[in-house]
Amino acid sequence: MLGVETFGQYGFALAVFAFFTVISDFGIENYQTRQTAIFNDKNKARILAADSFISRLILSALSAIIIFVISVIINKPLPLKIFLWLLSFTMILNCLAGSFISILLGYEKFKYFSMLSLSTQMAGTMLGILVLYLGYSLPGIGVTHLITAVLSAVAIAITARRVVGGFSLRGKLTKALDIIKQSAPLGITAILITIYYRADLIMLSIIKGDQAVGCYNSAYALVNGLLLVSATFSSTLLPRMSSYFKREPDKLDVLYQTGFKYLLFFGMAAAFGAAFLAEPIYRLIYPEAYLPGANALKILIWAMAMMFVNTLQNALMIARDLKKRLMYLTGAGAFVNIILNLILIPPYGFAGAALATVASELITAAGFIITLRSSLPYRMFASLLWRLLPALALMVLSIKFTESVMIIPRILIGAAVLVVALVITGGLNRRDFRTLMGLLSWGKD
Repeated sequence: MLGVETFGQYGFALAVFAFFTVISDFGIENYQTRQTAIFNDKNKARILAADSFISRLILSALSAIIIFVISVIINKPLPLKIFLWLLSFTMILNCLAGSFISILLGYEKFKYFSMLSLSTQMAGTMLGILVLYLGYSLPGIGVTHLITAVLSAVAIAITARRVVGGFSLRGKLTKALDIIKQSAPLGITAILITIYYRADLIMLSIIKGDQAVGCYNSAYALVNGLLLVSATFSSTLLPRMSSYFKREPDKLDVLYQTGFKYLLFFGMAAAFGAAFLAEPIYRLIYPEAYLPGANALKILIWAMAMMFVNTLQNALMIARDLKKRLMYLTGAGAFVNIILNLILIPPYGFAGAALATVASELITAAGFIITLRSSLPYRMFASLLWRLLPALALMVLSIKFTESVMIIPRILIGAAVLVVALVITGGLNRRDFRTLMGLLSWGKD
């Protein structure tokens, strides 16, 4: 409904917003979640929440000021600048709510968190659709982001107070500054991750214009939708991994290996499927003007496959307190990404940006696998690929032989063939299906 050019401006603004959201959080959410899970003491959790609240307040206020300055300097339309201003207020609310979110995650109150997130995001989505229908464009979308942030912050704060009891947000400045110092490696890592997830959109906007960003962002929107699976999965496992690292280290590797298998299978299946079905998917979802973005999706989807396992490996390194090593690996990926974007975007546009993302994710994934080889031996990794690749080949054949079928049935047929093939190759067994049935039961952990 926005059109390719305005959708490109939307992608540019969200890239700026994502970058400064990471700065304003600076790894504090992961740090607070880990610490809450480790000491499992409500009084300490309340004190940590108050101190981290002050930390976030300092960082988010500074970030909002910088966003305002950027919006004044850049040569962009006024509606985009208004959108950025509204996003800066949204960022402050989201970061402050992070103090309460970390309590829910640290105590593994995922049902509360999921219900709150789902309800507020559904409300925001419906309001956003209404705003687009009425023709308010970017400023209207900014208002929906702000309203959703207010609703979410209030609901999560009330729930967190019920989990750990009443607490004050009057933290100590010295403790707040110490939290920023302790979480600095995680914060720098998050900034580096954002650079090679979002810098390409900003660079595309500068070098090729909003039209190219619009097409590229259409592919990114689909990839980000899939990445919610791995991001949620990994953040859910982080507190349990942290607890196992301190109390039951023998269970940590088993949990990681199981999670790695599921994310590897899901990510690779989505990548192979999207690579062959990119154009039909685009014709189903987007207007004709966005169709060039299908070429970006065919490339970008392979980065997503690696991001699936990288998010879990990121969580394991945080749980094992390998913060500095995580920072170095991520820094190497970010450096390669920026250099390749500068080289590839001018001649190849958004296809070059997608290739740069794939290369940087490949380097980071290799670094993670080498670093964590004691938790996932090379032989086990090779065994997973040996069981997965034949199943993927059969899935691709089923997709090719059903070209005359509509897109959604083709996807379902491909998924069914993949699952059956994985059972045959031993990639999935009875234990995996018992785990799945346990997840489908609302009353089980």
